[in-house]
Amino acid sequence: MDMNFWLRHFATASLAAKAIYLLLFLLSVVAWAIMIRKGLLLHRNARATRGFLDLYRKNRRDLPGLYRQIGGAKARPESPLVAVFSRGCEELQAFLGRAPGAGETARTRIGPHQFETLSRTVTAVEDKYFLDLEHLLIILATTISAAPFLGLLGTVWGILEAFQAMGSQGATGVTAVGSGISEALIATAFGLVVAIPALLGYNIIGARIRELAGEADTFLADFLALIEREYVREDRR
Repeated sequence: MDMNFWLRHFATASLAAKAIYLLLFLLSVVAWAIMIRKGLLLHRNARATRGFLDLYRKNRRDLPGLYRQIGGAKARPESPLVAVFSRGCEELQAFLGRAPGAGETARTRIGPHQFETLSRTVTAVEDKYFLDLEHLLIILATTISAAPFLGLLGTVWGILEAFQAMGSQGATGVTAVGSGISEALIATAFGLVVAIPALLGYNIIGARIRELAGEADTFLADFLALIEREYVREDRR
């Protein structure tokens, strides 16, 4: 089926069928735009994550130095790991930079309660990052669910029109209605053509986000363990 076939079918379709086709076409364009955008974003995330993990493994004993190396407060968090690490270092510096208490000349450790606050903060940063990554995926899910039903609606509408035309013309038999039914089935095919790529894209993007989330959880656990070991003082009772 070439483009002329689709254009000819669209031109001869009823107003209701045209509305369904246009809605399916709009869903397809939006779905492809989301899949391309998310694919490029996840590719950049994966590349930034690999680069940061290499730096972290080499410099994990020098968190301030690594923080300066990635750009400090000006670092662009193209990876959830960079976002978590940057915010964690900022919170740690804020706690360490507070005025020392009585008898202290410098603050080199933080208390357990401060560590709990830091842990909650970086966990919230990670959660927000992945909520942003999942943004607009609901449109893909809607396309997957709605497109086949819109196509089926177009087919049912076309079959009804075909039978109405057969009745008004007084024609009987399969040959009289076959052409109308075959063209009506195009709507179902169009709905599947829209839904299937959206389904594949949704599954691939979802799997990649889950993989990235697993890497972020592993890094977060190691990062917090390192801070607890190096910077948290024991609570003296």
